Amino acid sequence: MKVDTARIQGLVRRWADDVRLVLLYGQDDAASRDFADQLARQFADPANPMAVETIDGAALAKDPQALAAAAGAMSMFGDRTLVRVDSLTEDGLEALVSLFSAPAGNPVVATAGALKKGSKLVAWAEKTPGVAALVSYEPSLRDALRLATEIGAEYGLRPSRDAAVALFEAGGGDRMVIRREIEKLSLYLDSAVDRPKAVEIADIAAIGVGAGDGDQYALVAAVTGGRPAQAVDLLGRLPGAGIVVLRALERRLTMLLGLRGVVDGGASVQSAVDGARPPIFWKEKDAVAAELQLWSTPSLVQGLAALLAAERAIKTSGSLGETLADAAILTLSRRAAAGRR
Repeated sequence: MKVDTARIQGLVRRWADDVRLVLLYGQDDAASRDFADQLARQFADPANPMAVETIDGAALAKDPQALAAAAGAMSMFGDRTLVRVDSLTEDGLEALVSLFSAPAGNPVVATAGALKKGSKLVAWAEKTPGVAALVSYEPSLRDALRLATEIGAEYGLRPSRDAAVALFEAGGGDRMVIRREIEKLSLYLDSAVDRPKAVEIADIAAIGVGAGDGDQYALVAAVTGGRPAQAVDLLGRLPGAGIVVLRALERRLTMLLGLRGVVDGGASVQSAVDGARPPIFWKEKDAVAAELQLWSTPSLVQGLAALLAAERAIKTSGSLGETLADAAILTLSRRAAAGRR
């Protein structure tokens, strides 16, 4: 059946006996992987290297019985094993049906990415007792406070809105990256569930959240600020970061599009930036104001369409991958540079 985040968080604390399969899918693959990691931790045992068995989702299309076999296997250590399926596809439906045709055994968690509308796999999961299916959508800046509060609660942290926005921006909206930054904040503030602490923007600055990803954020600024030469240099320092950078640019252009609409409605650039909700991190306000001068509403719409097209093309089997990402990024930077003339 379809469940919400609260239900998955309950299963993270203790796997329920009536749940045989947790299916995590949707556009926000980082959220699905993060939830799968959290579920796996309750089974992890240093004395049992087989406590979590991982199966590649693509393999199940060739051998649908493999999942039922893994779930029905007895551990030589006497404990339950968690069976984890990564990158499950629509072709894995037969394996899930076979799993539920067999007697209940070891619990299973599967991540499946973004499945098509009308997916038979999703339809089966939502109507089958014993399945907990959670869809995770791509987060936007408006989700920053919810996301930071949700993860922070596990570590006894209560982030302010400004701190949450800074965490979201530093992590590029990636739930797993945000979790790592929150873990660092927890160590810095010595927090725990029984020792809750507030997190302010000063705490974010104190530990240099996102400092390790400085080139990525500098690249986004170089692109939207119309500095192609700097963008080329930074791309050379970030091999393999194509999809991550494309999504960071999508969030930046989406934010600029909302602000551009306010300006087109008669507001000044500065008042639009100052009145942004969620608020813009104070260190970025001048840069955002400058970028608004370079981008018109049509150019932002075209830019977002180009980014989405590039991401779809990259995910196509046999694509040029990073080459397509680099081309889309540099094209956007040149468009912004044209606004300087």
